[in-house]
Amino acid sequence: MDGMQNWTNYLEVMRNRLLLVHDADSLISVLMDVRNIPIALSTVEDVTDGTGLNMSLSVICSEAKVVGRVMCLVSDDMFTTVQLNLDTVKRVDSKISVDGKGVVMKLTIRNGAEFLLMFHTDFVEEEDAEPLL
Repeated sequence: MDGMQNWTNYLEVMRNRLLLVHDADSLISVLMDVRNIPIALSTVEDVTDGTGLNMSLSVICSEAKVVGRVMCLVSDDMFTTVQLNLDTVKRVDSKISVDGKGVVMKLTIRNGAEFLLMFHTDFVEEEDAEPLL
């Protein structure tokens, strides 16, 4: 039970820290400490790369890594890798997700594109937890 309480406390602390993110520097600080929380990155709408190529993306992973000022996400199936230069982030808006199971950040980058970065910080109820045997 003590391990479950520590995990619940960790999730509560991380949720509170995620809600305080408002720029690239505070996002980097939090990403350095996030461990074992599912993360998803998706486009709000189709994004263009300036050449006329439109695309949308959605990646789900277990962790994000920060190298310098670049956020690296590798999908859980190890098939897709997304890197986002956090120096291009103009604004970050954080709030609790609609279903209340996590924190959603809207990242607006300099060219106007918007991404959603979602952290699943829901607490696992004991009856929902999988048995260890």
